[in-house]
Amino acid sequence: MKTVLAAAGLLFVSTAAFAQSSPAAFAEKAASGGMFEIQSSEMILKDGATDPKVKEFATQMIADHKKAGADLKAAAEKSGVSVPTTLASKEATKLKQLSEETGDKQTLYVTQQILAHNDAVVLHRAYAETGTDANLKAYAEKALPVLEEHSKHADMMKPAM
Repeated sequence: MKTVLAAAGLLFVSTAAFAQSSPAAFAEKAASGGMFEIQSSEMILKDGATDPKVKEFATQMIADHKKAGADLKAAAEKSGVSVPTTLASKEATKLKQLSEETGDKQTLYVTQQILAHNDAVVLHRAYAETGTDANLKAYAEKALPVLEEHSKHADMMKPAM
């Protein structure tokens, strides 16, 4: 339980911070979040998923976030914005926490996914509405419905845990 609460604390980021993202900051946050989704999903499939719904979700996250990452990179390149290839410290900390979990790794994974997707929806919605770069704004608009669906899917897994 302490781990889940710690995850919630680490993932809290204000909406105002997302709304003020520069193109480079948006690309960095979106890329790191997407890489976390892929790497944590690969980890849970390898190390701890027993629930078929969690396995299906993790598989979907890998496919969808790889596509979103490629779309983000293409949009950013059109605008001359670089996209990181490594996790930001926030996501690296979450991934480490998941890898070191000795209790219910699957519950921690689902909790992290719920919080990460809530953050991703807020980030992409804010940039879609107020972003200053047309290419990244178009990417955010395109990615938002998929992220909203992921968020709903993750939320539906929580009560079963």
